[in-house]
Amino acid sequence: MIDNPTPMKFKQIVILDYITILDCSISEIGKCSENSIKIFDSDPKDQTEIIERISDGDCILVSWRTPITQEILFACKNLKFICVCGTNSNLISLEECSKRNIIVSNVRDYGDEGVVEWIFFHLINLLRGFGPYQWKKNPAELSGKTMGIIGLGGVGKLLADIALGFKMKVLYNSKIRILEFEKKGLVFVDKKELLEKSDIISLQTPKNVKILEKKDFDLMTNKILVNTTLGKAFDKKDFEEWIKRPNNYAIMDMVSDFHDEFKDFDRVIYSNIISGKTNEFINRLSQKVLNNIEAYLSNKPINKIN
Repeated sequence: MIDNPTPMKFKQIVILDYITILDCSISEIGKCSENSIKIFDSDPKDQTEIIERISDGDCILVSWRTPITQEILFACKNLKFICVCGTNSNLISLEECSKRNIIVSNVRDYGDEGVVEWIFFHLINLLRGFGPYQWKKNPAELSGKTMGIIGLGGVGKLLADIALGFKMKVLYNSKIRILEFEKKGLVFVDKKELLEKSDIISLQTPKNVKILEKKDFDLMTNKILVNTTLGKAFDKKDFEEWIKRPNNYAIMDMVSDFHDEFKDFDRVIYSNIISGKTNEFINRLSQKVLNNIEAYLSNKPINKIN
């Protein structure tokens, strides 16, 4: 396939579904489009509606919720650039995008700080008994407790730094060892040892990666499970059996796929807001989306994922 020269402007930019970026950033993005941006502030119902919305667009901004399949890419022949307004791209056919010379960029590290603050807010409430539950008979400190982190990505690393600041012991399990953090005091262990030895277990893994099996839950007694992952990191039945056992607690993000099933369970703590969604989150996301678009138009695409 012959590469076409990258234009100084897109002909038509389409905001395909509801995304959380600033109005002033949308105005700046509008300067990158020859025609007025098409803005859709709701999620499309089906594939047909996605194709109709994209139409002749050559650049789309899309959340992690909307699929971009091979069929959609076949129908939308003008498409050149997809900007994912978030990190997760599981619903985008990246291989087909590459075949069609469509560049896909995403945004990383824009909500990590808010997520970690949210986690520690709920942990302190639970350990000290400031909320509806108290983990032990007497209020407790984070200091001296053991945190086990599964997945040492952006959130996992920041979580580890803050835990160390509270004088916690931090165990971690990840696909690769991060020696930089081991020098700080983190200890790499296998999953079994992490589940057995940790007081608090935090899942920081990609969407729809199953992490915990029934045998794993059986190792977790008197534990606090923190889950801010997207998708299903474990089976519903296995979790239900575990949470019914005395002195087990779970802290879960609003965006969890299990929200409706678990929100009324005893000892499950849910927030009524998205953990990472703050004013700073919106500012960082907005700027990084704009940076991705401008970089593509400068023929120097950044944050490519295909």
